[in-house]
Amino acid sequence: MNFQYLTEYIDNLYDLEGIPSRDIIIYQKGNEIYRHSAGYQDLKTGEPIRRDALYFMYSASKLLTMVAAMQLLERGKILLQEPVAKYLPEYSAPRVKVMDARGASSTVPAKHTLRIWHLLTMTSGIAYNTKAPEILACMEEHNGAPSTADIIKAFAARPLNFHPGEHWMYGFSHDVMARIVEVVAGEPFGDFVKKNIFDPIGMKNSYYHLTDDLIPRMAMQYKFDAEQGKAVEYGLRNDHIFGPNFESGGAGCISCVDDYILFAETLTHKGVAPNGNRILSERAIDLMRSDCLDEKTRPDFNWDAFRGYGYGFGVRTFVSPAKGGSLTTLGDFGWGGAAGAYVHADPERELSIVYLQHMLNSKEPIVHPRLRNLIYAALEY
Repeated sequence: MNFQYLTEYIDNLYDLEGIPSRDIIIYQKGNEIYRHSAGYQDLKTGEPIRRDALYFMYSASKLLTMVAAMQLLERGKILLQEPVAKYLPEYSAPRVKVMDARGASSTVPAKHTLRIWHLLTMTSGIAYNTKAPEILACMEEHNGAPSTADIIKAFAARPLNFHPGEHWMYGFSHDVMARIVEVVAGEPFGDFVKKNIFDPIGMKNSYYHLTDDLIPRMAMQYKFDAEQGKAVEYGLRNDHIFGPNFESGGAGCISCVDDYILFAETLTHKGVAPNGNRILSERAIDLMRSDCLDEKTRPDFNWDAFRGYGYGFGVRTFVSPAKGGSLTTLGDFGWGGAAGAYVHADPERELSIVYLQHMLNSKEPIVHPRLRNLIYAALEY
């Protein structure tokens, strides 16, 4: 193995793409084979990135929510074809936004039952809009501290963007799934994840709330400004967190590479953590990474970073080397996050990757495919 080119690329990412902090760890066959960090904890102070730096995982948090859902499935608590309304009555009569020939909008009753399967596969029609009037009103009503249940009810007051199952669209579906976990388990989502995922795996540095004691470890967050051509300080805020009582299944986790690699390894090894604890069956992992796109939804999954990939339950899953132009293995799966997090599980090669950075407008379509190719090539030299 020769990681020279990977190291050079990571070291140069500030000059190449303006990314202030970069942090990566790679495991193969249960062993750490590469660990590297570069850049700054804070550009203003010039402090080098800490080895134990914490990051907002954003949508890489969705992987945790999908595992939690699969655990409920295994335990006979839910079925994927069950109506969402069985657990969340606010979704008993969803309406769908439609446009007429003149461009005027109205709503109609959903033609299809909204099911848990639609949440997992992002085919629910539930959109991403953190500034929706219903959400802002909910925040005001609860003095900036609504519960997860309050926010999900606000989501439900909005019309779906399409009839369930007819398109693929990235949105708040997994936050709704996290609320179902709460209802079924009878406890806050973060508590369920801690007891059923973090603790059994040994993840001691992963959280759902940014408390004062964690702030010194947080890598400063930036946002790339195209006009200025550089990263601009954004502060330690996550716009997908609606107050201190909301636990987001879609974007709420805070973690570090040394912790999240334990979770990635658990995915790679079909539910078995590095410490030997099994948290999910092999069958459940295989179901989770199955390509669920069909002729109606596949055209919608067209992001540049995911060429050659299908979509399962919250994960990209590699289905076509020819279309992807990638050196990775068929069946590799994982997801990423808005500030540039990248999580990769390859059961065939027993390879796990966690790469973290903290820059919104993250350059994901540029960086992530290059990282994949650099890593897989390095394994052969």
